[in-house]
Amino acid sequence: MQIKINHAVNYICLVVLLCGILSCYKGVHTFGKTKIDKSADSLYLKRRIAEIKGLNTDVFTKGSFKGTADTPIVYRLLKPNNTKSKLPLVIVFHGSNAIGNDNASQLGILAKLFAMSEMQAKYPSFILAPQFPSRSSNYVLDESRKVLTSIPQPCLKTALQLIDSLKNTLNIDEKRIYLIGFSMGASSVINALSLKPGLFAAGISISGIPQFDHVKTLTNIPIWLIHGNIDTENPFNSDEQFFKEINQNNKTRFWEFDNLAHNDIFAPALLTDELPKWLFKNKRK
Repeated sequence: MQIKINHAVNYICLVVLLCGILSCYKGVHTFGKTKIDKSADSLYLKRRIAEIKGLNTDVFTKGSFKGTADTPIVYRLLKPNNTKSKLPLVIVFHGSNAIGNDNASQLGILAKLFAMSEMQAKYPSFILAPQFPSRSSNYVLDESRKVLTSIPQPCLKTALQLIDSLKNTLNIDEKRIYLIGFSMGASSVINALSLKPGLFAAGISISGIPQFDHVKTLTNIPIWLIHGNIDTENPFNSDEQFFKEINQNNKTRFWEFDNLAHNDIFAPALLTDELPKWLFKNKRK
């Protein structure tokens, strides 16, 4: 009985903390730029990250896909319990630390966050987490802007072919296909939106490097940029410049996290339902 009570108390404390954090972000706009202070609630952050990482990966089935190029990839796929009606597809691109073919390392915080039971209850969706065998995006200096820009690599194109394949076999709502990624994966989000702008309803790029040669196209797609302003691994100034250039049609959201570095970006505000809530508001025409 005591164990049950302790679990109940811990759950109530977590809910209270979560509600408090959400209330702090009520004034954050759907589009435009917002600067967010670094959270001091390290206790909640540790608990929440541990809870998300503790998700049993067995909820994801394993698969592999070759496509037309000689760059086969493996992937994990979560299928919702009820797929009688068409449901959104969320594609999660991983960072460079998960490159490989073990078909496990790509299941990081983002993939598990969207797969958690409370998220699936509110936002039921297919979750696709491909694993890239090599870099999906590379970076070069944009000489005119003096910031880094990203270039898509062959394995990203294989992932796009995988998405097209799944559209033919799963009950996917093709007007609600979404992208989200961190670091290299965030860069690949922008690359994928550039390569196939008519496929996706919206994308979230967390600490990535954008692509500048399709700015006019990208202004018409809802994009949420998230970046810490002391990030030196993927410098903040690339996203800052990108936002200035694509923020024309009121379809770009930019969260600048103050005093957060590259690997500290998963602040409490991103571990609520804010990410799926924003994505699912968008629907391709």
